[in-house]
Amino acid sequence: MLKLFKETFRTTNEGIILATPLVLFMWLLTLYIAYSKEVVDTIPEIILSAVTMLFMASAFCAGWFYMVKKCVEFSKKNFIMDSDKASESMKLMQALPVGVGKYFLTYVGVCLIFLAIALLMASILYTVSIPFIKNINFSFSQMATVINSPQDMKAFLDSLPPEQLYELFKLNIFLMVIPSVFSFLMMLWMPEVIYAERNPLLCLFSSIKKVFVKFRKSLILFIYISLVNGTISFLSTFAFLHPIAYMIMMIIYFYFIVYVVVLVFSYYDREFNNAEGEQTQSDSDSRSDG
Repeated sequence: MLKLFKETFRTTNEGIILATPLVLFMWLLTLYIAYSKEVVDTIPEIILSAVTMLFMASAFCAGWFYMVKKCVEFSKKNFIMDSDKASESMKLMQALPVGVGKYFLTYVGVCLIFLAIALLMASILYTVSIPFIKNINFSFSQMATVINSPQDMKAFLDSLPPEQLYELFKLNIFLMVIPSVFSFLMMLWMPEVIYAERNPLLCLFSSIKKVFVKFRKSLILFIYISLVNGTISFLSTFAFLHPIAYMIMMIIYFYFIVYVVVLVFSYYDREFNNAEGEQTQSDSDSRSDG
């Protein structure tokens, strides 16, 4: 696994052009959300805005994840000249429209399923939180008020007795564990959709099965990603103090997103795609010998 982690840095650097569509999409989505807040007033307009964002996200995911697959394939090629490698790397952008045309409808389904899962997770979190909130004796509206101010949050925590602080600590643990479990189970869903080219719901179930087929490696991968993400999130809290530091952290964060997605696709390609391909070839050879 350590070799995979290191090799993915090389793959990410060679395919860093993957960051361009990601940055552009995030920028366009932010602009569209800001625009929608100003002009959307009626229910039909809200529905139209939601459908537009659904299609935007589906088109981006279809094209971008297909680019990632091509990037993983590109990393396994041997080039004699650096100019050939640079030229092949630039061709990754050509995979974007191909992926949109090939996987757009599939990712509309993926986005809808993801929204359903997010609602389910939110329902579970709400159900789990209610007993703790009753013990701590505060409301969601109070938390929404103090969470935006470090001073108000500190004053709120100082006002709680030890028993309620313990309940709040347990609540935080649950709020971290439940999303983490969902993230772990769905970790291989995106590469499964791209490589298997099947119904997205079937891909979800088969990807969860693959997580457990190689549970130890999948768990190591998830822990590694979580640790790196936690480190970057911790450093980001200090970046707000200076505009240059904030800009640097944003660059690091986008690089991290590209690295993680390439890492998961590389893991899937190495552990499942190659193995399945080798098995298929072996079966074909056996039939030919027979």
